Amino acid sequence: MALRSLASLLPTLLLATACAAQPAAAVQREGDAIVFDGRIDLASAARFLQLLGAPGVTRIVITSPGGLVAPALDMAQAIHARGLAVEVPATCLSSCANYVFPAGRRKLLGRPDAVGWHGNMAHVLWLQQSGQASWSDAELAQARLLARREADFYRAIGVDGYVAWFGKLPPHAVDEFYYLAPEDLVRFGIGDVTVRAGAASGDPALRLLAVDWPVLQAQRPAVRLDD
Repeated sequence: MALRSLASLLPTLLLATACAAQPAAAVQREGDAIVFDGRIDLASAARFLQLLGAPGVTRIVITSPGGLVAPALDMAQAIHARGLAVEVPATCLSSCANYVFPAGRRKLLGRPDAVGWHGNMAHVLWLQQSGQASWSDAELAQARLLARREADFYRAIGVDGYVAWFGKLPPHAVDEFYYLAPEDLVRFGIGDVTVRAGAASGDPALRLLAVDWPVLQAQRPAVRLDD
């Protein structure tokens, strides 16, 4: 996804009203699993947390294009606290990839490109700070709050949040979504990942990146969370 496209997504990431026209997600209990299918928003995250309050839940099976940051973080923190496994049969993108997927104690993917990233709140702030985007003061204030919460979450689970946006920068400069092999995920702190199938979907919107770690570290930009 191009930088201008990501910039246009900021209100969608922040505001519940942006999801009003989206179909409601299906969230239900099936045996020891909560099966989540659809967009992450206030209602679907609340339903997930309600079901998680019952005993016997050991995993979440999720198919999601992503959604709002704050509800996704609510879900991810609960997943991490309960030590749930996260299973992704087909698709976990955007906020699902950023927060829900790495929160799992174990992760099972239905295919290699089931999880795809295209930026997070640290990336949003970097776009502003590097002069590549401009948002209102109100949007930026909310973005900073979420970026600080995001950073705290990554710190708590031992994950390098740069995983969610390094591929948007040169030399990769991925237009839409990118995905990583399990051996590269481990370097970012996302371990215990099993891929069930050997073949990717072939979706051109999902690009596999091979990480050059010295280059990645040398080119990592600084992001200010407070201004």
